[in-house]
Amino acid sequence: MNLLPWKASSLLPYPRTRVSDELSSFQREMNSLMNSFFGRADAFTPASLDASYFPAIDLREKGGKYILDAEVPGMNESELDVDLHDNILTIKGEKKSEKETSDIDYVCVERSSGSFRRDIYLSDEVDPANVKAALKDGVLHVELTKKEPSKTTRKKIAIGH
Repeated sequence: MNLLPWKASSLLPYPRTRVSDELSSFQREMNSLMNSFFGRADAFTPASLDASYFPAIDLREKGGKYILDAEVPGMNESELDVDLHDNILTIKGEKKSEKETSDIDYVCVERSSGSFRRDIYLSDEVDPANVKAALKDGVLHVELTKKEPSKTTRKKIAIGH
C-alpha cells in the first residue's frame, strides 16, 4: 500500500484518476436521482421552499473589486435591502404575491412569494464608502471595492526594569 501526501491546495487527498472521475460521475447521478425523487430537478436547482438559494447570484473579482449580480425578477428598489457589515453582504427583500381573488381556480402555481435573505461572505475587506448598487431588468448589480491591505509596521520596543 502506497501512502500519498496530502496537498493543501487540492480538494482531494489523492490524485485525480479515471476511477475518481467515475466515482464523481456516479455520485452526481445518485444525487440527481435522489433530488428528482424528492421533487427537485438537480442539486443546483433552487427548491421553491428553500430560501437560502434565492436570489441566485454570480460573484466575481475584477480589478480590485467584487462584482455581484443577483436575480430578483419582478422586484423594485423599494422591496430590496442591501447591507454590508463586517465583510458580509446581505440582500433582503420580500416578494409579494398578487392579490388573490376567490373566483379564480388555479391549475398550477409555481411562482413563489415571501421574504428572503441571502448573506454573502467576502474574503477580503471591502470599503463601505465605495459600494454601488443598481437594479435593471430584474438583476441587482453590486460593485464592492476592496480596501488596500493594511501595511503592518514594526517597531522595536525597549524593555525597561
